Amino acid sequence: MSYYGSTEYLANDDFVLRMKDIRKGNLDLGWLDAGTEQIEVNAASEKRGLTYLDLNKGSYGYDELPEIPRGPRGSAPRGAAYEVANQADLGPELNLKSDVWAYKVASFYEEAVSRQWDATTDVPWQDLARYETPEEVEIAFAQLCTFFTEVEMIATDLPAKWCWRMNNQFHEVKGFIASQAIDEARHAEVFRKRALAGGVGLMRALPQAEHSLKAILDSDTYSEASAFMHLLAEGNILTMFRFSEFISPTPVDKRMFQLVMQDEARHVSYGMQHLKWILDNTPERKEQLHAALDEAENFSLNQFDSALFEAMIVLAGKGTSPAQIKKGIEIVGTLQIKQIEEYFQRLRRAGFEDRIERSKFRDLLAMISLSNQEPTLPS
Repeated sequence: MSYYGSTEYLANDDFVLRMKDIRKGNLDLGWLDAGTEQIEVNAASEKRGLTYLDLNKGSYGYDELPEIPRGPRGSAPRGAAYEVANQADLGPELNLKSDVWAYKVASFYEEAVSRQWDATTDVPWQDLARYETPEEVEIAFAQLCTFFTEVEMIATDLPAKWCWRMNNQFHEVKGFIASQAIDEARHAEVFRKRALAGGVGLMRALPQAEHSLKAILDSDTYSEASAFMHLLAEGNILTMFRFSEFISPTPVDKRMFQLVMQDEARHVSYGMQHLKWILDNTPERKEQLHAALDEAENFSLNQFDSALFEAMIVLAGKGTSPAQIKKGIEIVGTLQIKQIEEYFQRLRRAGFEDRIERSKFRDLLAMISLSNQEPTLPS
């Protein structure tokens, strides 16, 4: 224990006497009149049920929550009565709305809790044995699953790192990133299971990925971490999920990627809407985010040279013959273009279009002479 109570209650005469009075029926009942706001809430949709959006009213709502909520710094929920003098200060570090908030965050939370799936039963594992996959393709797929297992566990750790540091006035955000931690743990689970279920097992952990993941975890602020993880890293992973569904060796794998994509798209959307909120409400932080993405992009470039992309070439070409490798290189080259183009699209949608001129990925496109090729992957 590192936090101790100020009183030894069983040795406190006032406390013991009060407990005895309550047992005798001498209740105070002062709590019956908390003085909090009474409102009427109803589900806007009976089918959808009662949501956070339906509770967005008065002192319980979030629309009127100011940039600096001068409320409690402990566990008291927004709208509850509290005594500042007697409340434990949990020392939250993220106390500005712009530190964590995103447009539509309550909707993201509601979607997250309504679309949970089970990596044990919602993937038809029993069907995997029905399909014959060439050995080198199965090994390449196991390498891809190893990479995804690696990155998705860090995407679990990051929300957990920051959630407890947020002021409890922002409980919609805390609920959403807690749901993200659950999503990402499930992603790590499903990819680990797939690598083993194919009979190959896990392959090589990639140092390029691990340095990038450490940089995400070590970000100085939550918003910098969100820009790196949600906007850039998870955005790239989302593109890879779509690509991986396209080249999946079996229908079982296609179903797996369909499930993880719905979660990943939600996380990326939160990151875009958080960035947009920052730029709309605290534009003075733009240069800080530029600097963070400068280094984030630098780390991401390193992943274009790794066993991961060789494995994806084998998967895309469906083998290791010269003709298959040539075809795989063409398809993976298209993926690289798609990753960069979709990253730029996310920047535009977040209102950060001037980032594109500064992006290291522009130089990458020029360097590898890919900018004039037309992507052919399905959208």
